[in-house]
Amino acid sequence: MVTWIFVEFDEVDSTQTIAKRLATDDAPEGTVVVAKSQTSGKGRLGRDWVSPEGGLYMSLIIRPYNLSRPELVTLASAVAVAQGIRRTTGLSTAIRWPNDVMVNNRKIAGTIAEAEFHGHDVTHIIVGIGVNCNAGFSGIRGLQEEATSLGEELGREVDVSELRRTILDSFSQAYGDLQSGEDTMLLWRKHVMTVGKHVLAKLKTSEEPLSCIAVNIDPRGNLIVQRDGAATIIHPEDLEWLREET
Repeated sequence: MVTWIFVEFDEVDSTQTIAKRLATDDAPEGTVVVAKSQTSGKGRLGRDWVSPEGGLYMSLIIRPYNLSRPELVTLASAVAVAQGIRRTTGLSTAIRWPNDVMVNNRKIAGTIAEAEFHGHDVTHIIVGIGVNCNAGFSGIRGLQEEATSLGEELGREVDVSELRRTILDSFSQAYGDLQSGEDTMLLWRKHVMTVGKHVLAKLKTSEEPLSCIAVNIDPRGNLIVQRDGAATIIHPEDLEWLREET
């Protein structure tokens, strides 16, 4: 199990930025940067993550010593968040591949994992986690249809500290399984709602999104899709966005 060391702030530009700086300064594995709000929170591809007070925003420093597939940390962190939310609140959660945690088909949380290398070896990975907890999104233009919060879904406030503890416990277990080489893909596939659905996938290299069927996740965490009878692999780093077709 990871021993967590908390560095807490009221407001920061981005917990991810601070964690990266601490990791470069040799902060130990298990360092967690936590903030009540962020002014420049970031998600995948540098997108803004709206981070008002009342949410859970944290970045974890891990230093894997025996991790053959560091790319799986993104999916492991999403599973940990989905499990943590379910265990704390009882809400049914699912993952929209690769890193969006959903409740009632709306985004409630997201994760990001950014690795630093020395040659071919990973020196550290910064895992960013953002959960919409007690701040509402119904009045924020452009987000009311896409996003939701735990408070809105439950009709009451949630204990952010308890949620943080549960998510970190779940992540510690998932990370330990990765380190030991345990095959966790079956568990992760059960959480991913994308598999079996018709999706639109916008790749960085194409102007128009691909209309395809998500058929599986391969052992490296990539999404296998089928289009015109042919199978294609989509790597998370090549994806701009993905949505289920309605």
